[in-house]
Amino acid sequence: MSGRRRTPVLAGVDVGTTHCKAVLCTPDGTVLAQAQRRTPVDASGHAHDVARLVGAALEALAACTAAAGYGPDAVGITGMAETGAPLDADGTPLLPALSWSDPRPAAHAERLRREHGAAELHEATGVLPSPKVPLAKWLWLREENPEVVRRMRTWAGAADLVAHALTGACGTHATFAQRTMAWDVHTGVWRSDLLALAGLDADRMPAVHPPGAPVGRIGAATAGALGMAPGVPVVVAGHDHLVGAWAAGVRTAGEAADSMGTAEAVVTLADAAPDVRATGRQGMSYGRHVDGVRWCTVAGMSSSGALVEWFCDRLLGLGHASPEERYRRFTALVEQAGQEPTGVCAEPYLHGRSAPHPDLARRLALHGLELRHGLPEVAKALLEGASYQARWMADVQAELAGGPPHTVTLFGGSVRQRTWAAIKAAVSPWRTLMCDAPDAACLGAAAWAGAALGLDPAAPVAARHPVDARPEAADAYRRAYQSVFLPTVTAPVTASRPVMGPASGAGC
Repeated sequence: MSGRRRTPVLAGVDVGTTHCKAVLCTPDGTVLAQAQRRTPVDASGHAHDVARLVGAALEALAACTAAAGYGPDAVGITGMAETGAPLDADGTPLLPALSWSDPRPAAHAERLRREHGAAELHEATGVLPSPKVPLAKWLWLREENPEVVRRMRTWAGAADLVAHALTGACGTHATFAQRTMAWDVHTGVWRSDLLALAGLDADRMPAVHPPGAPVGRIGAATAGALGMAPGVPVVVAGHDHLVGAWAAGVRTAGEAADSMGTAEAVVTLADAAPDVRATGRQGMSYGRHVDGVRWCTVAGMSSSGALVEWFCDRLLGLGHASPEERYRRFTALVEQAGQEPTGVCAEPYLHGRSAPHPDLARRLALHGLELRHGLPEVAKALLEGASYQARWMADVQAELAGGPPHTVTLFGGSVRQRTWAAIKAAVSPWRTLMCDAPDAACLGAAAWAGAALGLDPAAPVAARHPVDARPEAADAYRRAYQSVFLPTVTAPVTASRPVMGPASGAGC
């Protein structure tokens, strides 16, 4: 494209747990270029060097501009929540970015639960105490490294760090703030009493910008390095699960989204806040959608795509294989298992279950293994177990919302595993749609970047199509969900229950 462009070009960047992705697109969502880089992580798996993390995101963005031959007119950034780093007064990171998966603040999360009440904290902030919430991280830092807290001028989430690198300004979105356990989801302000627990105050929190409002503009030096024009506005679009849901067309009450990545989230929208006490008892969070208007209930499963990664690493020995090779090998195995239910019931919990019916003692277990089963059936059983779990999360959200969803839209990197999507449709009693966009979160971020140019962020909607299940498969899967999966995963954990071993009774 040469000369002055009549149609603006938008960029969306997604700072994810596994990959940092970027797209260039038109305001209607037509993708012009896309790229990704592996998200760097340290040996512990729970921290990210800030320079390398930001570098991976900007490399993906620069690859898009190089492929297209021009830069965007606005940039939107989304990414994982809870991951972040403290910055000093000069904007220099004081530590690596602490991942949402970091278990070290566990004792401080328990202290919050014990001293301040899980239900009370959840009612005000929308989230339950856990090691991943930044407030628990700040309490841990205050005890383990008080000098860092003393020098901390602001906290920057993963997406905020990339925006800061582009603009020199630090700001965030309410959907990130509402994951910190220090933001009041009802009044939309930082809670000074909760921040004070960690020796912090609202002046040392990032500015929370309205949806679509830019954090800042790209400076000349940074723009030149990325093949972009200076002065381009940069928007922090919000939490990746919600931004992806927006791109997939999940925007009105009664719609639900199933965000399938390394972790999985089921999101149900409503016009009003849910019954917060009941939501908290089920281990779910709530807050505003990315538009700041609708409310959403969110249930998470930390081991979704992570189950596939575990299987490829531990059982196939593919730890050093490329992502494409891992995908090819896993898909081939699943296809060998055939189209019918495997008869193996998988409890899909690598790290415990947070929702519904929270039970952090649950672990990965397979029930109903027989001599006829092999690696193909185990691979497919993991997809079946994760699909049952997602249906359970959506079922409980439907109870909280007062009715089942009109549709559930699948999106995220894992949707390319078509057998998985087919199982989800077979398991579920509602209409299941699949978002065809491989990078829905990037497209949602780009849509909200367009708002900074006066464009309507609701204009682009990624293509969706129904996922239909064979009636006989649907009957079998739905019977197994009710009669086998739910009784199995709600049974008390005992020392005699095996992991990866046979169990009495029928499998699902």
